[in-house]
Amino acid sequence: MSSSLSGAVLVLAVVLSGCSTDKKADAAQPSKARDGSVAPRPTVVSKPATPYRATAVTGGARLTGTLDFDGALPADTVIQLPPDAAGCGQRITDHRVQHTGTRIGGAIVWLTDIRTGKALPLGRRFELVNEGCMLSPQVQAVVAPATLNVASADVALHRDRIINVGTGELEGIAPFNDNGEVVPFDRMLDGTEQLEVTCDLHPWAKAWILVLDHPYYATSEKNGSFTIDDIPPGTYHVKAWHPLLGTAEQSVTVTAGQGASVALRIGSGAPAPVDSARVD
Repeated sequence: MSSSLSGAVLVLAVVLSGCSTDKKADAAQPSKARDGSVAPRPTVVSKPATPYRATAVTGGARLTGTLDFDGALPADTVIQLPPDAAGCGQRITDHRVQHTGTRIGGAIVWLTDIRTGKALPLGRRFELVNEGCMLSPQVQAVVAPATLNVASADVALHRDRIINVGTGELEGIAPFNDNGEVVPFDRMLDGTEQLEVTCDLHPWAKAWILVLDHPYYATSEKNGSFTIDDIPPGTYHVKAWHPLLGTAEQSVTVTAGQGASVALRIGSGAPAPVDSARVD
């Protein structure tokens, strides 16, 4: 996030009625089953049967790999805005997928079945920024429990709606009136879940957050490469996910003190994501 985002941190409030354009932003953390919920959808993660346990890792190994896509990649989308779209300019380019040839960047790769391993990172404060009337990063994984700071670097108004994909429940609303504002969400990121964020005022602005209870994940680089370090010896299930392309998965065995490598490929038959439709 830019160092200019030094605005005051706003206190969470249970507010669902939205924000007016003539006052500072509030943050909403609604109780369950409130207006704004949508139909539940399939997710790429599920709650594990046993909790993750940090232990000393002996003979930890490094997993490296690449992620490819079979088929035609979504083209960048150019959004022409009306003159009254204050703060967004007249034209926005949505770079749908980072890639180098068929290699895919911006995808999350993780071990789905690891239950013991290295300690969770001490710093677990993550950021989602409204910038250029888009949300950045568009896809990210976070380790729970954690705080998500939702911020604005725009002069435009924003109202970010955060939905739990698996339950369909509205987890929170982050409205902004001015650039530099920051809204922290503490209670939301406390379990394994998939979240979708959409700006009500700029519906093309979307982001996806994968909440995990362990640190064995990576985000693929633009050239499709990824690395996951210090894995205890064993056989694991590896999964990759890009919200616009789909998933790829396979098993891998890592040996003490040695590296392992996988080549993951998302098939062209991967289903397109379904946009949430509010029922409030």
